[in-house]
Amino acid sequence: MQCKALRDSALEIGNFDVAYFMVSVDSLEDNTAFAEQNRANFPVLADPDRTVSEAYGVLSERGYANRWTYFIDPAGMIVRVDREVDPRTAGADLVAHLDELEVPRTGDSGATEG
Repeated sequence: MQCKALRDSALEIGNFDVAYFMVSVDSLEDNTAFAEQNRANFPVLADPDRTVSEAYGVLSERGYANRWTYFIDPAGMIVRVDREVDPRTAGADLVAHLDELEVPRTGDSGATEG
């Protein structure tokens, strides 16, 4: 559901100057098949050795990655972590968070009217 929600919100997410992707602890082969099956229009990265999941603190006791969304600014600083991701509304929620964080939209010059 989460993959499909992000896929279906691609146009709205694409209005922002961001890169986004999913990370899974499954193998590259499994993630490739998953992405193809769900027609993902964004990268689905493989973390089978769980290095990234451990580094970000999302690895559960059962060995799966929690469904958390990290918002990282251009300087590489984590500015928000959404630990309450709803897979059904993940795309719309991502757009709302980007708006709240005042992430620039593509084509924005950064200038403000005075």
